[in-house]
Amino acid sequence: MKRGIIFAPLARLEFEDAAAWYEKQRSGLGEEFRIEINATLQHVLKSPERFRLASPSTHKTTLKRFHKYSIYYSIELDAINIVSVFHGARNPAELRRRLK
Repeated sequence: MKRGIIFAPLARLEFEDAAAWYEKQRSGLGEEFRIEINATLQHVLKSPERFRLASPSTHKTTLKRFHKYSIYYSIELDAINIVSVFHGARNPAELRRRLK
């Protein structure tokens, strides 16, 4: 069975807001951010257990070019659930609440 990607509503909002912010900085940069997110998610789909645990049930991978962003996700039998697309300068207490 092939896994899919499911974004939690707040994670989808974080992703869209970040892409919009980058697009305002420079035309096309938001699309470059989206491309990197999608490429990273393809790596996660291929080998989801390979990335380190951020909590007992949540993994974390950091983007390469947009390295201040990390994707937090849980692994289910039929899906990778994206919990957060989190910028490292944000308050980590918010992320900890969501990872419980």
